[in-house]
Amino acid sequence: MKLYIPCTKPDAAEPQMPVMVQDGFSWRVLFFGWFGLLTYGAWISALLAAAATMITLHIFMGFWSRLDLIVAIHAVLASFTAEIRLWEQRLNGRVTGTPIAAPSRDIALLRWMDQQHYAAPYGSTSPEFPCASS
Repeated sequence: MKLYIPCTKPDAAEPQMPVMVQDGFSWRVLFFGWFGLLTYGAWISALLAAAATMITLHIFMGFWSRLDLIVAIHAVLASFTAEIRLWEQRLNGRVTGTPIAAPSRDIALLRWMDQQHYAAPYGSTSPEFPCASS
Protein backbone atom coordinates (compact mmCIF):
# COMPACT_ATOMS: atom_id res chain seq x y z
CA MET A 1 0.00 0.00 0.00
CA LYS A 2 1.08 3.53 -0.77
CA LEU A 3 -0.17 6.83 0.54
CA TYR A 4 -1.62 9.34 -1.91
CA ILE A 5 -2.41 12.92 -0.93
CA PRO A 6 -5.21 14.57 -2.94
CA CYS A 7 -4.70 18.20 -3.91
CA THR A 8 -7.91 19.95 -4.89
CA LYS A 9 -8.70 23.46 -6.08
CA PRO A 10 -11.58 24.72 -3.90
CA ASP A 11 -12.31 27.90 -5.86
CA ALA A 12 -12.65 26.19 -9.26
CA ALA A 13 -15.67 27.13 -11.34
CA GLU A 14 -16.58 23.52 -12.01
CA PRO A 15 -15.61 20.30 -10.18
CA GLN A 16 -12.12 19.13 -11.02
CA MET A 17 -10.26 15.92 -10.38
CA PRO A 18 -7.58 16.22 -7.73
CA VAL A 19 -3.86 15.83 -8.33
CA MET A 20 -2.83 12.68 -6.45
CA VAL A 21 0.66 13.07 -4.96
CA GLN A 22 2.28 9.78 -3.97
CA ASP A 23 4.12 9.93 -0.67
CA GLY A 24 7.56 8.37 -0.65
CA PHE A 25 10.72 7.94 -2.69
CA SER A 26 10.70 8.69 -6.43
CA TRP A 27 12.86 6.48 -8.63
CA ARG A 28 12.14 8.69 -11.62
CA VAL A 29 13.69 11.70 -9.87
CA LEU A 30 16.62 9.60 -8.65
CA PHE A 31 17.57 8.67 -12.22
CA PHE A 32 16.65 11.92 -14.01
CA GLY A 33 17.01 14.56 -11.26
CA TRP A 34 15.30 17.85 -11.85
CA PHE A 35 14.13 16.64 -15.26
CA GLY A 36 12.10 13.98 -13.40
CA LEU A 37 10.36 16.79 -11.51
CA LEU A 38 9.42 18.31 -14.86
CA THR A 39 7.67 15.07 -15.83
CA TYR A 40 5.52 15.37 -12.68
CA GLY A 41 4.45 18.86 -13.73
CA ALA A 42 6.37 20.66 -10.97
CA TRP A 43 7.77 23.38 -13.23
CA ILE A 44 8.79 25.92 -10.60
CA SER A 45 10.49 23.37 -8.38
CA ALA A 46 12.23 21.71 -11.31
CA LEU A 47 13.67 24.95 -12.63
CA LEU A 48 14.80 26.00 -9.14
CA ALA A 49 16.43 22.58 -8.67
CA ALA A 50 18.12 22.88 -12.08
CA ALA A 51 19.54 26.29 -11.20
CA ALA A 52 20.71 25.06 -7.79
CA THR A 53 22.31 22.00 -9.41
CA MET A 54 24.23 24.09 -11.91
CA ILE A 55 25.40 26.57 -9.28
CA THR A 56 26.44 23.76 -6.92
CA LEU A 57 28.37 21.97 -9.68
CA HIS A 58 30.13 25.21 -10.56
CA ILE A 59 31.06 26.06 -6.95
CA PHE A 60 32.15 22.60 -5.76
CA MET A 61 33.82 21.52 -8.98
CA GLY A 62 37.27 21.07 -7.38
CA PHE A 63 36.23 19.35 -4.12
CA TRP A 64 34.31 16.32 -5.35
CA SER A 65 33.92 14.63 -8.65
CA ARG A 66 30.91 15.72 -10.65
CA LEU A 67 29.35 12.27 -10.54
CA ASP A 68 29.36 12.22 -6.72
CA LEU A 69 27.64 15.59 -6.58
CA ILE A 70 25.05 14.68 -9.17
CA VAL A 71 24.19 11.42 -7.38
CA ALA A 72 23.91 13.24 -4.05
CA ILE A 73 21.64 15.96 -5.48
CA HIS A 74 19.44 13.39 -7.22
CA ALA A 75 19.15 11.33 -4.02
CA VAL A 76 18.06 14.38 -2.02
CA LEU A 77 15.52 15.41 -4.67
CA ALA A 78 14.18 11.83 -4.89
CA SER A 79 13.80 11.59 -1.12
CA PHE A 80 11.80 14.81 -0.89
CA THR A 81 9.81 14.58 -4.12
CA ALA A 82 6.44 14.34 -2.36
CA GLU A 83 7.12 17.42 -0.24
CA ILE A 84 8.39 19.33 -3.28
CA ARG A 85 5.29 18.44 -5.29
CA LEU A 86 2.96 19.36 -2.40
CA TRP A 87 4.70 22.72 -2.08
CA GLU A 88 4.24 23.28 -5.81
CA GLN A 89 0.54 22.38 -5.56
CA ARG A 90 0.05 24.86 -2.70
CA LEU A 91 1.77 27.54 -4.83
CA ASN A 92 -0.78 26.80 -7.55
CA GLY A 93 -3.68 27.42 -5.15
CA ARG A 94 -4.57 23.83 -4.37
CA VAL A 95 -5.47 22.50 -0.92
CA THR A 96 -4.15 19.19 0.38
CA GLY A 97 -6.58 16.63 1.73
CA THR A 98 -6.43 13.60 3.96
CA PRO A 99 -3.95 10.94 2.76
CA ILE A 100 -5.52 7.90 1.15
CA ALA A 101 -3.97 4.43 1.33
CA ALA A 102 -4.26 2.50 -1.92
CA PRO A 103 -2.21 0.12 -4.07
CA SER A 104 -2.35 2.43 -7.12
CA ARG A 105 -3.14 6.01 -8.10
CA ASP A 106 -6.37 5.03 -9.84
CA ILE A 107 -7.73 3.19 -6.81
CA ALA A 108 -6.74 6.13 -4.60
CA LEU A 109 -8.71 8.40 -6.93
CA LEU A 110 -11.73 6.09 -6.69
CA ARG A 111 -11.51 6.09 -2.89
CA TRP A 112 -11.29 9.89 -2.90
CA MET A 113 -14.39 10.13 -5.11
CA ASP A 114 -16.19 7.72 -2.80
CA GLN A 115 -15.36 9.94 0.19
CA GLN A 116 -16.67 12.99 -1.68
CA HIS A 117 -19.90 11.22 -2.55
CA TYR A 118 -20.69 10.35 1.05
CA ALA A 119 -19.40 13.56 2.63
CA ALA A 120 -22.22 15.87 3.64
CA PRO A 121 -21.80 19.57 2.85
CA TYR A 122 -21.12 21.85 5.78
CA GLY A 123 -24.20 22.93 7.67
CA SER A 124 -26.45 20.26 6.24
CA THR A 125 -27.88 17.31 8.06
CA SER A 126 -28.66 13.85 6.86
CA PRO A 127 -31.98 13.49 5.02
CA GLU A 128 -35.01 12.63 7.11
CA PHE A 129 -37.02 9.64 5.96
CA PRO A 130 -40.77 9.49 6.70
CA CYS A 131 -41.81 7.15 9.47
CA ALA A 132 -43.50 3.90 8.49
CA SER A 133 -46.42 4.57 10.82
CA SER A 134 -47.35 8.00 9.45
